[in-house]
Amino acid sequence: MNTIRPFIRICPLQATYSHTRFHLSLRTIDPPIIYHRLLLFRITKPEESISSETIGPSWKAPELYCMEETCPHLGAPLSHAEIEDIEDTKAIVCPWHQYDFGRSVATGLQACTYEVQVKGIEGNAEVWVEAPHPSPNAPQRQWELVEMRGVSEEFLDPPIPSLSRLSLSQDVEHTSRSSFSTSNATLPEELPNSLLGFAHLILRTSNPELKCLLTREAVTRLRAGKLKSIRPSVGEIKRERDKEGGLLDEPPREVEMIAPGKAPRRGKGGSEKSRIMMLHALANIEQYAIDLAWDIIARFADCTVNGERLPVEFFLDWAKVAEDEAKHYTLLARRLVELGSYFGAHTVHAGLWESATQTANSLSARIAIIHLVAEARGIDMNPLTLAKLQAAGDKESSRVLEIIHSDEITHVTTGHRWFTWLCQKQGVDPIKTFRDEVFANFRGKIKGPFNSADRLKAGLTPDFYEDLHGGLGSNLNKTEDGINQKEPEGDEHIHPRLA
Repeated sequence: MNTIRPFIRICPLQATYSHTRFHLSLRTIDPPIIYHRLLLFRITKPEESISSETIGPSWKAPELYCMEETCPHLGAPLSHAEIEDIEDTKAIVCPWHQYDFGRSVATGLQACTYEVQVKGIEGNAEVWVEAPHPSPNAPQRQWELVEMRGVSEEFLDPPIPSLSRLSLSQDVEHTSRSSFSTSNATLPEELPNSLLGFAHLILRTSNPELKCLLTREAVTRLRAGKLKSIRPSVGEIKRERDKEGGLLDEPPREVEMIAPGKAPRRGKGGSEKSRIMMLHALANIEQYAIDLAWDIIARFADCTVNGERLPVEFFLDWAKVAEDEAKHYTLLARRLVELGSYFGAHTVHAGLWESATQTANSLSARIAIIHLVAEARGIDMNPLTLAKLQAAGDKESSRVLEIIHSDEITHVTTGHRWFTWLCQKQGVDPIKTFRDEVFANFRGKIKGPFNSADRLKAGLTPDFYEDLHGGLGSNLNKTEDGINQKEPEGDEHIHPRLA
């Protein structure tokens, strides 16, 4: 019996001209929530396709293909895999074990590929992709597109200018430089041969510029199939943790640290000084975000759920998040230098890492608090910060924050994907479990305003966050004089800039 195959609308055809390949993240509309990743690509370069797609009667839709984003054999990411000519056929070659998908692309093997349809003509044409194949005897689900992201061929972050070559303002010149390096960071000669090894090395690295370089190198080697392992063995986990330093309680820093409640007010962004303070606070958050992405890989590498180890895709997803966070830090650090300052010119706090410490023994708690509370608050507040920058006429800082905001939505999506995956494996309700984790591991009320539209893109319906309270500890701490003093709670404790 022939069944009608459902298709999902992806985008206008013109939107595919910006890149050769695109990540597609799909999600089921109704519970239980399932995520699925696909790769949409064309063989010819976009500019070649544009020149051949002549407007008029001879217009012909370009050849687009779609397949699983990871190799079905070993889970290797195919987004940066080479396209080679094999037996007169264009083939995508797996970077890990050289399996070619040429015949998959050409013949549409159901295990790997999905039909692509271009509906309409010329400027009105749209791209539709066949919905993910259901498991045997399972009903067909309804799917929605969560994210479409062009695959960058290069690590797009500009290098941070060497501070020794800059003409700094008088105020900056008189600031101690003891807490940061004036030389460009370089990679060490000996580097790890596994993703876990890179995670531990990056967590032990105090210099943020070197941290970004190591992150870039790790992800580049991962995609090229040059790492010995992605999901580590039990023996590898033990060896890494037995090394000097082991699994760190907190990553080292090269800046002056203060308590979250002592963070200075940053103003409303009207003055350049105020904007520098805002960008400096954001850079600090991004520096910790790099470590948090690597820490979830290192700390929970041996995590099992009902006796099942975490899949390779878990490690791939968080490595991608780490890459994004390194990009964000680099963009912010460069912008600070352009404004005559630098990262380390002001004090920073570790409120975000305190939540990481609180959730160090539970993957469910870690994802809930760091990625579905803290990062979700970021997508709430970024538009407000962006409005301040735009009102001040700071176009370049606005552009940086727009890039960060777009990526942060996908990071919350990643958190939602793996939190719902954990809940499904454990047979528990995701929303109730999330609210329980927040009550047990967070302090204070989650305050509005909420960016409901972008939260929904990431999978967070209002049931997740409306009337949400944390019940952790007491809000009163005694000082050395025995006087009760209210400590920052909730948003203010993690991100003082949100107060």
